Amino acid sequence: MCGKHSQATLIAWLTTAMAAAAATSAPERWALDIARTQQGEWWRLISGHLVHLNWQHYWCDLLTLGLVLLLCCRLEKRLSNVALTALLSAAAVSLALMVTRPVDVYGGLSGISTGLLSCAALRLISLEARIRGAVLLGAILFKICLEQQGMSISGVPPVWQAHCAGAVAGVLIFAQSVMNTGLP
Repeated sequence: MCGKHSQATLIAWLTTAMAAAAATSAPERWALDIARTQQGEWWRLISGHLVHLNWQHYWCDLLTLGLVLLLCCRLEKRLSNVALTALLSAAAVSLALMVTRPVDVYGGLSGISTGLLSCAALRLISLEARIRGAVLLGAILFKICLEQQGMSISGVPPVWQAHCAGAVAGVLIFAQSVMNTGLP
């Protein structure tokens, strides 16, 4: 299964990396700036996920996304499910940030990665890899708790609300897929 998806996954990751590098070079134009978004600059709801506030943040997010995509590639039968999960996670993160306003300006892929990862953890559990899936879910929760305390490895203060929204989106997307198909 991964062999069929590996080329498409690599292309998606490289495209994201290039778009994120371009957006990171001009954060004032592309970041999810809450006030500007409310004034009609709606593209920030999407482009804000590509912007990174420094290059260390960029590399941390790109490495994480690459690893998460590799896992998803192994677990998903259809690559379109991965893309849909990423898009819906981005929407959930943007909505949560617009409503809760934990920061005035947001940038990063980590909310999307968290959504993909939580969905993958549930997929592992459904595929009889219960311990690995449960450990992965526990690690996500532990990371969000640490971030709530201000801990970060990316050199940028974490916006734990974005990661929490992504995780919840991944859980809901997995639950919806099970309800629609009856299969995990």
